Amino acid sequence: MLERAKAIIREEAAALEILSNRLDENICILADYILSSTGIVVLCGIGKSGLVGEKISAILASTGTRSITLNPVDALHGDLGRVGAGDVIIALSNSGETAELMQLIRAVRQLPVVVAAMTGSATSSLAQAADVVLDIGPLQEACPLGLTPTTSTTAMAAMGDALALVLQERRGFTRQDFARLHPGGNLGRGLMRVRDLMWPLEAIPVFRPDTPLALALLSMCGASRKSGVAAVVGERCKVVGILLGESIGRLVDGGATPDLNDPVERHMQPPLATISGHAFLDQAGQLFNQHEIELMPVYDDQERFAGLIFRQDVLHPCT
Repeated sequence: MLERAKAIIREEAAALEILSNRLDENICILADYILSSTGIVVLCGIGKSGLVGEKISAILASTGTRSITLNPVDALHGDLGRVGAGDVIIALSNSGETAELMQLIRAVRQLPVVVAAMTGSATSSLAQAADVVLDIGPLQEACPLGLTPTTSTTAMAAMGDALALVLQERRGFTRQDFARLHPGGNLGRGLMRVRDLMWPLEAIPVFRPDTPLALALLSMCGASRKSGVAAVVGERCKVVGILLGESIGRLVDGGATPDLNDPVERHMQPPLATISGHAFLDQAGQLFNQHEIELMPVYDDQERFAGLIFRQDVLHPCT
């Protein structure tokens, strides 16, 4: 079974290589239609092709191209109202002869839309009815019966990926745009900015280097958010050190008696790394791991101290 599974994957990989060589200017023509369109991209298909259409539509939408899916049967019973002037219809059918899809294409021609066909038969009824054809070619299905949509649906999905990513690049779709469309989950969190998760200045005790230790510890105990941490700021609003209540506690536990009149600069630790508030959280995570530190000062675009970001908030948000 393992060898058969490996053989199936090799068959589908070989089919994608064939598809890559078959690809022609039609994908560029379709991309130009979409880029110049004022409407949305509508993916249509029946059965497995319809499921591939849903995947392609989702990739388009998440990379900056507005898109929906439309079931051809539902479209013929009222849902055609979802299609508007200027839309681009992409109809998926390996055979190119799906009856419901052909009925939909004839109906949608009442509107000024562009129709594209993604099919395995460039001479099919669907291809002849379309303005542009993305031909995946006659591919042998990996199924031993040659019937189950496998290789053909893989090729359609890959063609959809190629189209979506070409459009993404042409639109100049940035990491910031991606973050705007993916606010949830681990992916969205990794695309958040440091400034979105940092502790702002009003939540952090801030002292000058010559502040007496007694006053600093008293202020830290009365802080609104008790982290046991304070920032020591020198000239030009630069953080010159971090005062950790935990470090003072360890001194006491070890039998030492810190002089409470000492300036905090005698007990602070220099920051090993800093980060911009505009940086992404995954960049902060890389710095935390690289320097093996628990917190970092955050600076604004004027290079002024703006807050602190904590390792636990970035890498272990649920603990």
